[in-house]
Amino acid sequence: MQATVRRSCAIHRWARQVLSSSSLDNAFLHCELGQYHQSMAIQPSKFESGSAEAIQRWRQMGWLSWSARTLTSAESSQLESEKEIVPYRISIVTGDVRGAGSSAPALVTLFGEDGSSESYMLGGDKSESFDRATRAQYVLYSKFLGSLRRILIQQLPSSCDNDEDDSKGWYLDRIEVHGPDGERYTFPCSSWFGCNLVGEETCTERNLIVAADHRDTHRSSLHDPAHRLTQPLLVDASGYSMPHPDKVRAGTKGMNRKGMGYGGEDAYFYASNSNGIWAVGVADGVYEWRQVGIDAGAFSRQLMEYCRQAIELGTMDVLRVLQFASKHLRRCETLGSSTVCLGIVDTLQGRLATATIGDSGFILLGRSRENYMSSTLQGTYYIRYRSPQQEHSFGCPYQLGHQEGADNPEDAMLSTMPLYPGDVLIIGSDGLFDNVADESIVEMVNKVLAEGGKPNELSQALAFHAFQASTDKAAMTPYSVAASEAFEMIYNGGKADDITVVTAVFN
Repeated sequence: MQATVRRSCAIHRWARQVLSSSSLDNAFLHCELGQYHQSMAIQPSKFESGSAEAIQRWRQMGWLSWSARTLTSAESSQLESEKEIVPYRISIVTGDVRGAGSSAPALVTLFGEDGSSESYMLGGDKSESFDRATRAQYVLYSKFLGSLRRILIQQLPSSCDNDEDDSKGWYLDRIEVHGPDGERYTFPCSSWFGCNLVGEETCTERNLIVAADHRDTHRSSLHDPAHRLTQPLLVDASGYSMPHPDKVRAGTKGMNRKGMGYGGEDAYFYASNSNGIWAVGVADGVYEWRQVGIDAGAFSRQLMEYCRQAIELGTMDVLRVLQFASKHLRRCETLGSSTVCLGIVDTLQGRLATATIGDSGFILLGRSRENYMSSTLQGTYYIRYRSPQQEHSFGCPYQLGHQEGADNPEDAMLSTMPLYPGDVLIIGSDGLFDNVADESIVEMVNKVLAEGGKPNELSQALAFHAFQASTDKAAMTPYSVAASEAFEMIYNGGKADDITVVTAVFN
């Protein structure tokens, strides 16, 4: 039997799965609560008295109210033909650590380039609990979503009457998805939901970002002890910001301190919290706002400050940090817009998660596998990942703001990847990447670190190199190459701009 279950919820937006016996083919169970309404298709499972008891208890507590009716075969066929429904095969992988399993259900929502799915409730039955070191598999049906970008997963309250510890904490290692066209996605997590092993409360929902390369996802995962970090990553970081050459000639100076700085309309921060999270961000305010009397740098500086506050409050979700900052900028009615690149490093797991809007970006450099566990910084670096620019058209990058036509945090490009000892993260505004080619950045990293240089020396060297290229009218730069292609004409020289660089070395 295959059944379609439509459910809706207020407050927690969740409900329990109930499928009747085979005598109710094409059963359509309908649940209504207030203004929320969601539908889903799930794998068939056996009806158990425990499920009915759970629903009855939830209804008595005011969480759910149910009405049910049976669709005819014609009604069911018409429902399925209204829009194309495709299968997504999902594997929920629970980690192999003590106390990892949970009997509580989870709510999963898929987000792709072409939209989002409904919310699907998985697990929760006694026979479908998420046990330690297991893989639970489901088939979810949805409209075609395009390339998947993220998954929102929420742990729901357990339906068990007792207060067992294993129903509270859950250690999710990762979620794997096979799309309708055979594409494969991996969403690393390696985190606790509800509470951790020692009973400390943790968040109950997270945005999981698709891995840049699914082959890398197991190397930093606790599910595979062979690649487990024996101690947290240590971060040595420094930033440097300098204003546009015209502003420098007019006497304007950049401000650079430990953990934050700004120059012109650029701003940056880096900070850590007690959860083992280290974060870094760069924002580039849009200068044109000054033409209508608005301080274009105020928006970028406040954006970085609110991101820092979110980190210090314990936020571990890169998209949540960006949403937090955007919400507070709106509340403060700060006018302006900015590109932004935000990175969050889980130093306990060895994983980087990023969100980028516009042409601020980052480069992650690594060394060969033979020497990445070395305690020294010797060895040739290569580009492990380079964030792409996000533009509506040439010279018109995406911009975070709250005016009409601005882009939202949900428009950010999200990525995640493992980090290894010795990796180097370079994050900067377009003032860096428009004037210095990726190959030149790699050369400078190799040279400075081989000579025993520190992150502050590397950040300054990259910033000054970009500054010199921006004032060289004969230089061939990434910007001149892109402009020549965009306008089908020969263009030489750099692009004068504010320049910000933050360098982080992991050991």
